[in-house]
Amino acid sequence: MTTETKTLKLDQIRIDGGTQPRVAIDEQVVADYADLYAGGENLPPVTVFFDGTAYWLADGFHRYWANKRIDCEYVFAEVHEGTQRDAVLFSVGANSSHGLRRTNPDKRKAVLTLLEDDKWSTWPQTQIAKACGVTPEYVSRLKNREGSTIDRSIVQTADGRTMNTSNIGRRRDSSPSTPPRQIMTREEYEAEAGADTPAPKFQAPSKAIAKGQEAINLLKSILPSDPRCVEAMHMVRDWIIHNFG
Repeated sequence: MTTETKTLKLDQIRIDGGTQPRVAIDEQVVADYADLYAGGENLPPVTVFFDGTAYWLADGFHRYWANKRIDCEYVFAEVHEGTQRDAVLFSVGANSSHGLRRTNPDKRKAVLTLLEDDKWSTWPQTQIAKACGVTPEYVSRLKNREGSTIDRSIVQTADGRTMNTSNIGRRRDSSPSTPPRQIMTREEYEAEAGADTPAPKFQAPSKAIAKGQEAINLLKSILPSDPRCVEAMHMVRDWIIHNFG
């Protein structure tokens, strides 16, 4: 595979191919990187895959948005020959050993990207684990927990964000067809998330309701006119899906 390093215009780079390896962009990291760029610091090049027509961003989304923030039209890029699928496969292992540390939801998203693909899901669990930079045991636990339910309703929009299309055109049903998700025990949570991640502190029911109402009130304070409103709502939705299904 041929690789070269070159300067690309940001508008040459595609970010809508399902190659975003993280659940959400960390705005503080974007701001920090933007300050470094503005101060003349040269950060490592982003990684893209070129299929002869499009450059697909596979690693470096925070650096991409940092350059956008300071109105810089260019970014230094490491260019690989390959398709959009090559970029996706590269992305699931991005930052497993360098850069901004991945969160547990990031790791989960990476593994599910392969498990939910018609081709990659046929790979041995050891191969999936190696590609995603996780342990085979983690892949096994996640595969067993998800079972055979493969969610094809999560799509990526042109601006690189994700959208759940499963409820489009569907009438609301007051009687749920599936039982509520079973709450994980502390031991199960730590086994999946890792020993370095503390189990969540569960509130008593009355406090849970109060906290939920506080969260709703905070969300109501986000004005629809805010240019990052949709992204903020997507972050909340992704967190709820990950923790409660």
